[in-house]
Amino acid sequence: MSIGGFDDRQAPLDNGGANAFPCTLLQERLWAQLGKDGPQGLNVAMRWLMTGSLSPATAEDALQSLMQRHEILRTRFDEIDGRLAQVILPACPLKLRDVDLSFLSADESAARAEEIARDEAIEPIDPHQAPLMRATLLHFGPDRGVLMLTLHAMVADGWSTGLIASEFRAAANAIDAGAAPDKSEPELQFADYALWENELLKSGALDEARAFWQRQLRDAVATEVAPDHRPAARAGERSHITSLLLPDALGRAVDSFARQQNVTLYSLAAAALALMLHRVTGDPEIVLGSQVANRTEPETEDLIGPTVNSITLCLPVDDDVRLDAFARAAADKVQEALEHQRLPFEIASKFAPDRDGRPLHAINLVVHRSYSGTTETEREGSGRFSLISLPSYSSGSQWPLNFYMIGRDEGWRMSCEADAELYDLETVQGLVEAWRRCLEALASSPDCRLADCPALQDISPRAGAAPDSAGPLKPIPVHDPAQQVARFHEGGSRTPMIVFNNRSVYYQLARQLGEDRPFIDILLYHQDGPLELKSYAFEDFATYAIRLIRWAQPRGPYVLGGHCVYGVLAFEAARQLQRMGEKVALVALFDSWAPGYRETMPGWARMVRRQQLRLHRYGQRFERFRKGEVGLNEMVRKPILFHLGLLPPEPGPERQSLPGEWFDGCLYDAVARYRPSPYDGDVVLFRSNEPLRGRFFDERMGWGPLVSGSLTKVDVDSGHFDMFRERPAGEIASFLQTW
Repeated sequence: MSIGGFDDRQAPLDNGGANAFPCTLLQERLWAQLGKDGPQGLNVAMRWLMTGSLSPATAEDALQSLMQRHEILRTRFDEIDGRLAQVILPACPLKLRDVDLSFLSADESAARAEEIARDEAIEPIDPHQAPLMRATLLHFGPDRGVLMLTLHAMVADGWSTGLIASEFRAAANAIDAGAAPDKSEPELQFADYALWENELLKSGALDEARAFWQRQLRDAVATEVAPDHRPAARAGERSHITSLLLPDALGRAVDSFARQQNVTLYSLAAAALALMLHRVTGDPEIVLGSQVANRTEPETEDLIGPTVNSITLCLPVDDDVRLDAFARAAADKVQEALEHQRLPFEIASKFAPDRDGRPLHAINLVVHRSYSGTTETEREGSGRFSLISLPSYSSGSQWPLNFYMIGRDEGWRMSCEADAELYDLETVQGLVEAWRRCLEALASSPDCRLADCPALQDISPRAGAAPDSAGPLKPIPVHDPAQQVARFHEGGSRTPMIVFNNRSVYYQLARQLGEDRPFIDILLYHQDGPLELKSYAFEDFATYAIRLIRWAQPRGPYVLGGHCVYGVLAFEAARQLQRMGEKVALVALFDSWAPGYRETMPGWARMVRRQQLRLHRYGQRFERFRKGEVGLNEMVRKPILFHLGLLPPEPGPERQSLPGEWFDGCLYDAVARYRPSPYDGDVVLFRSNEPLRGRFFDERMGWGPLVSGSLTKVDVDSGHFDMFRERPAGEIASFLQTW
């Protein structure tokens, strides 16, 4: 290196003698994300199909040798004297999770493996505690399984995953052969790299790059595809991922066109994406983000650690030019950005105009071959096992739209991960297909003008949701926690139970659970309401509830519960708390129908269900008639005349709205749109006698597909509104005492 040589480890930060060193700007930015609401998206999840013989002990020892060799794999993070530092530990144990799935059928084991991989990808990693890595080995049989590694983005990037896979394979093969794995210190450790970056930024060597990005970004406006829904307070919590595999013929045509035009596949993919976005948005210049490995120096090629940097691609699109000329012009713009890639994005992004906190990169592009585990890389050596890369699950959407092309043995796959709070799955699928068509148009119709190309005519601007000048919704405000939180049995030592609303109703349950169980009731509606909450998603209401939960009880474990729609709210709050790393021991649903159960039924089934409900209500009225509570006039004559339009509705006594009824209405509106993914936790459904039973009235009230953990149903001998009277509350308390 030409600036501040890598072998010159400057004095570390003062940490009482511990090895603590400064962090890179990227690590500082990732650290800053930890305190924000919403998904972190900060895990780097990898998985490989393992064939052959690999024992858990060998895998664990091989990983331990990698940790001994690379400091970053035994590093934790902390703030020292107000500055973020990476603290390197002399040693750090790693426990491999060993999961046997061989007792399941092939379909069942594959499904369970997918569930575990999905959970592994999103489970947060605490950067305060080393190692910032988890390892899991799944066994399908004696010679087949899946190896999964999940690292925090503060210690690894995509390039690092290839190095880890290669070194892991070598270490495991050495251990199997009875030899010692390589534990020698590499030429460069990541702490050295961070020190060098700090010196580089002070040196003036990046002045030309600074000037370039100042010119490039001073008028840059992020390209945004009109969303299907208004932004929610917790953007990125859920994501859609859709992909398609390029046919072999198209792959060959694209390669041939790239060679003819002397452009890279990366720049060609960027040109096709810019062309598609131009057609969809109408923007004359497409501005999007992309990532580079940022390893131009030879010493960094074998460095494990997050060297990745983001660059901004500004690609003008002129409808009057030919497609081949457009591809070359886009390649020139891409090359310019790559030549100035060394300036950290954390600095370059500040040159763009301030857009009320909106990101410069609303759309992102990634193009690369799989970093590890292709058939080609498997030929590098022999051993008792092989690892073939498998697609990994996302840990959260960092961009509203993230387009990527990954090359594996099967070919090039075009994909997009989208924020599900903003875009419907059908929209995302349409965008990926339009991207493919633009890539195909570049390769097959190079002499055609953009405006005249038949393949592009059906790609038209999107209307999206109604524009919102106010931007993303602000979180639902907390009124007054001291007034909204009621406590019972504060001195109890057992896991606290937290329920929503109706504190007087829950009194009998709190009493019968006993003084050893802390019981907290949270009143969610505002005393100074009503507020305008119609635009909020159901997840936003759960986020609001969590703020009050954490005010009352900052850390888990928790038992959460709610009656009717508030049970669904407890369910979503549990999902969010689980993603935050908190333990939720149990979710208690009291007569709560699963979200979407009725709405997703076929039309004929919903109609039959409504008829059965009407018959049930008629039966209830007949029972009142039989008991003499209503007369024949009320039972038969008036309903018939009313339905024939011959009898106007009778004015009833003026009804006083209940406190918080406006909040219930907003919550019911939101839950009608709520479609959660499965929750991997324990859930108990307390079902009263009141909900109907039968083909269209699921015994578990529709919760089966939404709970991947344990789901228990407990029948309670009561009506819907009587569940918390003394006797039924005792039945409920008897079950909850076991938790």
